[in-house]
Amino acid sequence: MPVELPSFTERGSTYSFDPPNTQRGYLPQVNEKLGQWLSWDVVFMGGQAHTPTFRCIPVWCGIERLEQYAGEGPSKRAAKEKAAEAIALSGHCVCRYTFCPSAPTDVDVSLK
Repeated sequence: MPVELPSFTERGSTYSFDPPNTQRGYLPQVNEKLGQWLSWDVVFMGGQAHTPTFRCIPVWCGIERLEQYAGEGPSKRAAKEKAAEAIALSGHCVCRYTFCPSAPTDVDVSLK
């Protein structure tokens, strides 16, 4: 039986991430918090070899592309960090243990 997860933007939360610092930005915090449910689609947008631009789009449950939280930067890592910042400040980050069951990665997941 498929596990139904709410759309990312239908979720509400009062969770606050730690302010980013030189040791730990939003990206590791978001990855830790959302675990297996969030992935990152990073694409090269253009630019010269010495000034590239990358765009990162978060993908919720492998299905829902969260274009509104996309980030851009001069490296893949910088683009991911910008997208993670948008996700972290969105107000939709609920601990994975409070919104979905513990499930192995081979479970059929669908958005409701």
